[in-house]
Amino acid sequence: MSDTPKPTPARQGLLSDDARDGTDARPDELDRQGYADHLTRLLNNVRVQSESTVLALIGDWGSGKSSVLEMLQRRLQDPWRVAVFNPWTYPDTPSLHRGFFNELASALPAGNRPGGARAKVGDFARAISPLGKLGSLVGLDAQDLLKAAGDLVAGDTSASAAKKSAEAALRTADLPVLMVVDDLDRLTPDELLEVLKLVRLVGRLPNVYYLLSYDERTLLDVLLRTPVSGNDEGRAHAYLEKIVQVRLDMPALRAPQRARLLNDGLDKIGAAVGLLLTAEDERRLSKIYFSVLDRRLSTPRAITRFLGQIQAFYPLLHGEVDFVDFFVVNWLRTQEPGVYRMLQNYRDDLLGQDFSHLPLSRDAAAQQSRRARWDERLREAHVQQTDLPGVIEVLSALFPQIAAAFADVQYLAEARQRSTPKTISHIDYFDRYVSFGIPQDDVSDADVAKAVADLARSADSPAVALLGEEIANETARAMRKLVALREAQVPLPETALFDLIARTSPKIDRRRNDLFDNPWLAAVRGGAACLATMGTEVAVNTVTQLGNVQELEEYVVDVVGLLKPRDTDSVNERLPAEFDFPSVESAASAVIKASLEAHAASSPLNDGAMTRFWTWRHLDPDAAKAWLVSQVDTGLWSMSDTVGAFTTTLVAVGVPIPDPRIGDFEIRAVDDILGLERVFAELESDLDAATPLSGSGHRVPATPENRVRHALLSLKRERESRTNVGEHHT
Repeated sequence: MSDTPKPTPARQGLLSDDARDGTDARPDELDRQGYADHLTRLLNNVRVQSESTVLALIGDWGSGKSSVLEMLQRRLQDPWRVAVFNPWTYPDTPSLHRGFFNELASALPAGNRPGGARAKVGDFARAISPLGKLGSLVGLDAQDLLKAAGDLVAGDTSASAAKKSAEAALRTADLPVLMVVDDLDRLTPDELLEVLKLVRLVGRLPNVYYLLSYDERTLLDVLLRTPVSGNDEGRAHAYLEKIVQVRLDMPALRAPQRARLLNDGLDKIGAAVGLLLTAEDERRLSKIYFSVLDRRLSTPRAITRFLGQIQAFYPLLHGEVDFVDFFVVNWLRTQEPGVYRMLQNYRDDLLGQDFSHLPLSRDAAAQQSRRARWDERLREAHVQQTDLPGVIEVLSALFPQIAAAFADVQYLAEARQRSTPKTISHIDYFDRYVSFGIPQDDVSDADVAKAVADLARSADSPAVALLGEEIANETARAMRKLVALREAQVPLPETALFDLIARTSPKIDRRRNDLFDNPWLAAVRGGAACLATMGTEVAVNTVTQLGNVQELEEYVVDVVGLLKPRDTDSVNERLPAEFDFPSVESAASAVIKASLEAHAASSPLNDGAMTRFWTWRHLDPDAAKAWLVSQVDTGLWSMSDTVGAFTTTLVAVGVPIPDPRIGDFEIRAVDDILGLERVFAELESDLDAATPLSGSGHRVPATPENRVRHALLSLKRERESRTNVGEHHT
């Protein structure tokens, strides 16, 4: 005897579309067994009152007709025999005929007992079918078929005689046969008429009862394409009424049953991944489900199929997306695939990243324009007019851009409220909802959390390396993830994080100048958050140690410069009250001074020569001014090159590698640091010779020569302006 345990029968799951027959493996979750019991009693009553009757079990696709049919078959007892005929499985009319009679004959006793009913039904089938097209029937071999064919040719048998003989045999057998005909609504018009003809004109044999199963709306649509209806729905209804004597409608799925199916499915999904929904999650889910989704998920199959999609793909993203948004997006994917594709086609607009549709105005005209744009897109997505309000409500719950188009909302406030981490409307998470997992160029939230934990215990790990790569390649996204953890009050190793960002900063592509995600500025903001949180003493030590590393110096001092309180800050809102910023400021100023002295550039127009000066001037204006004046006084930098360095440069937004262009001339800064009278005096001959640059506006390339020429021309105009004013007063 084998010790191998027998496999446990598979239980009904969300990924199964098997009928629920009420067994332990496929339990009846919708209390349909009582309905099946009623149909069993009804069939027994029909048998008493009629020799042959056609019944119809009518319900939407997925309403549970197959489940009820299986339960009914399990309940029918002797003397009932059941034949199941599925016409959809037969490729042509001869095969369909053969299948119909083969199923009927197989339900009858074999041999000649009682009355040879099986053989007589076979004779009748061959009599009404094209010669040689039926093939073998149950209980008849090839020799019998050849003999039957000879009899037909000799004229010994007619269709009417064969039918009478079959009727007599069936009465003698006195065995009721229930012929279940399923999937009628999947047939072509010709196939449907053929099956209905078999049932109505041929199959009405004694003790043979029919139970047709179909979705009425679909069946009528097929009948409307046949000659019997003349494209008249009333005639199509009348035709069906001639066929069907007893109509059996599937019980509608009541709201409590729908809710139970949904809750049971969510429990299965939640148990598998450890899903925990907050009270707010449950509120959002209930609101959108009962206002829109419930109406469209009206059958057991629709609910199970939908939940099966959640079960199939949510484990790939558990903890990486907002579950309620994932739930709703998958409803769109299964119920409105055109809208789901539309989301991907118009990603940037949905996320407020489309330059051509930036919300420059929030007035009624702008809102109307947004509404017209999305109305057109929803029509292109083939949303039915009756479904349009619900789809708009669903999309508005997901995207502030849609809410701004179709509701009277304050767009920017709504956008800030909804674009929180993990939701589909957040730029960092949208792609996860349509990629069925974490995209290869993304780093999971789980890996970020692991990296933070490893940094807290000063451990190198693959997760820390991944976070470093994310900081280098997708800096803004990495910083947003850290902000999200901070806002969620997750304790962060701020010193270790600052060290990681600073040491990664040389790898950041400074040429990128994205409008929304400037990598360098994002890294500076991220470092500022770390520095402000780690405490004054640790911050001073960190700035000193990392700032004295040449390749990290610019990043460190930029972070300190960002933290310096502005006049517009209310009660030093950038820093905690106990943070002693002047101490940190002094440390950064010392770093800059030491660096400028150790790595003096031959000209202020060299790349990076003045970069740290501007931060220094922001931190310690007097010290920075004294240093720059000394550079000129000692002759290390010429006056013309120095004023040229006060010509700002511009770079195009959104261009991957922009070419710098001439910007404005900071004449006030020149006056404050060098004094205009001194500049006018020392550059008198240069100013006299200054001529306009070729080109207009801010289209002139920011070469060193052009920056100097632009500065000289600006100074010349200022000198002339002052001269004219003096002459006027005189």
